[in-house]
Amino acid sequence: MEKIAADILKNSLNLKKNQKVLIITDNKCEKIGEALFKAAKKVSKEVILTKIPVSHIPGTEPPKKIASFMQKFDVVLAPTWGSLTHTKAVQIARKKGVTIATLPGITGKIMKQSMTANFKKVEKITQKLYSKIKNAKKLKITTPSGTNIILQPRRWILDTGIIKKSEVGNLPGGELFCAPKEKITDGIIVVDSFRNNSEVFAPKGTSIVVVDGEAIITTKNCKLTKLFRTIKNSTNIAEFGIGTNYKAKVIGNILQDEKVLGTCHIAFGNNTSMGGKVYSKMHLDCILFKPTIYADKKIIMKKGKII
Repeated sequence: MEKIAADILKNSLNLKKNQKVLIITDNKCEKIGEALFKAAKKVSKEVILTKIPVSHIPGTEPPKKIASFMQKFDVVLAPTWGSLTHTKAVQIARKKGVTIATLPGITGKIMKQSMTANFKKVEKITQKLYSKIKNAKKLKITTPSGTNIILQPRRWILDTGIIKKSEVGNLPGGELFCAPKEKITDGIIVVDSFRNNSEVFAPKGTSIVVVDGEAIITTKNCKLTKLFRTIKNSTNIAEFGIGTNYKAKVIGNILQDEKVLGTCHIAFGNNTSMGGKVYSKMHLDCILFKPTIYADKKIIMKKGKII
């Protein structure tokens, strides 16, 4: 584990001796947090490991003291159960020049699978897909399960696993994503996988209708229904992304599943971290298998394979 952690620091972050490092973890991810701490200590002169309470809702803000503390470091790594990627705390720290790697829901299995990818190869795959989709004004996504949805993309973000100075990246890397324009997305999403380990947000086959950029779910007895009712702006169609990590396999963990080459994902809730206009205390991704993706009228991916 420590060797993989050392590879992350070298290949994904290019960590330098003079950089101050903060590692934020929790009780569920502390073994990986400790491995990163030990590896970072061998490179950097100043490394601090701190723990926060476990969050089960991705997008929950960290404690205020931790949010302020983040701004004092050059590099922050966050192996935590709940994702910090789309929080205000991360956005503010990035604007102050902090380089941030988030590892939400990271497990030993993910460390040994998708984290071992050659991220230069992942970058090439991501760039190839980007070249086909970057100028599209409208996207249509269909899947064998029944998803059929149309959206208008904004600026695309390439998350390749190589994180440059003052940037925010998700590890393991391997996706191309954007925040669709608000109040425009229409269609139906049929869930292929919407779980994070033991937490099932909506069962396979659940239909989510989308009207004017807002999600409507008719299933009463699932966790997503409760989240939509209780968290402000959680029904917003926040993200559309496509997986580009050739080492990733679907395991029922959002961090890895959304990176699987041959899948795409649609997220609900907050999109302010990726150029959108809607803030929510939730950002949650639903995974779709074998998508066919039309960029304007041209097919760029057919049943999960890049054309």
